[in-house]
Amino acid sequence: MASKELSSDLIYDIISRTPSLKTLDICKTVCKEWKKLIYEANFMPLYCQRTNNVFGYFVQDLKHNEHFSEFVSFDQQDGTTSSPPNIRSCFPRNTRILASCMSQGILCCQRLQGSRYRYYVCKPTTGQWRALPNPKIRYRTTAVAMRVVRTSPALRYKIVRLSEPRVGPKIGYHTHRCEVFDSQEWKWRRLQDLNLPYPEFIIMSTPSVFVGNSVYWRTNKDNVVEFNEDNESFNRFSLPEYVHNGCKSMQLIEYEGGLGLICSREDDHCFELWIRKEMAWRRKMEVDIKNVDKYASPVGFYNAGIAFLKAFNEVLFYKIQDRSVRRWKLHELWSAREVFQFRSDFEIVDLGSRKS
Repeated sequence: MASKELSSDLIYDIISRTPSLKTLDICKTVCKEWKKLIYEANFMPLYCQRTNNVFGYFVQDLKHNEHFSEFVSFDQQDGTTSSPPNIRSCFPRNTRILASCMSQGILCCQRLQGSRYRYYVCKPTTGQWRALPNPKIRYRTTAVAMRVVRTSPALRYKIVRLSEPRVGPKIGYHTHRCEVFDSQEWKWRRLQDLNLPYPEFIIMSTPSVFVGNSVYWRTNKDNVVEFNEDNESFNRFSLPEYVHNGCKSMQLIEYEGGLGLICSREDDHCFELWIRKEMAWRRKMEVDIKNVDKYASPVGFYNAGIAFLKAFNEVLFYKIQDRSVRRWKLHELWSAREVFQFRSDFEIVDLGSRKS
């Protein structure tokens, strides 16, 4: 039966009971109507309730020279609803999250073992961990991104890491080393360096955004660096002209399957969402947050109708349509220094341990 013969309410009900995250992502590509329903503000909370899947954020901070993280979700409110126990307890002490893969619920982490650090991949909802071969950790990490390439017949994922060499190979450039880990090959592979004209550089600890087959990072000169996984090449393009006039905060995000930018000015009580389509930036919306919290700043969108903000000692889910706010008090953290969007089921996966 064609989708046009089904009512929107019936389609909504059927999709919200689909347990597979892979099937849910396929539904987004069927037609614009289905995609709009899935990104609607009330869909994901209902979907998680009906399927027992989780969707939220890992927030991370550095305290007493150790990394701590907490998982927060829209279903949690005022600290009265706990995270799933295995998400809370699966992280050993001083584990730093480096990247999150939204499609499969796996993380790339770094843990201190003895006197040296070790890279790991884990699935928090199942408590699975797998040690990875280390990249060149003597070079300071600039950014890390992660993507699942396929889920069957065997899970395959890639990790992209940028780091800073101690001495740049070119005068007048800021160099970033590029390494890629492929779980199928089970090793890191060195790619061509990224050389940005001095004094431009990729902002350290800025979130990596994977859209399609490309990962994006923001630079200190209001540009975006794109790494295309297919041809393993770099591209650079400018942020909207609007942000060149003194925005107090900016962050690249994934928005409805595309690249987005949220930004706000020093004296404004609102923020703007820009999206990039057909190689051009377009302003999508302006969101008024003057009644939320004077210290709140936007860091992402839970879905099309709910913005995610951080403030001192708490994070907030702001429902744009009715301006309602859900707050989550941070227990272990002083602030959400780093934010990683996270979506997962509770199915055991093969994280890999040898060359396939």
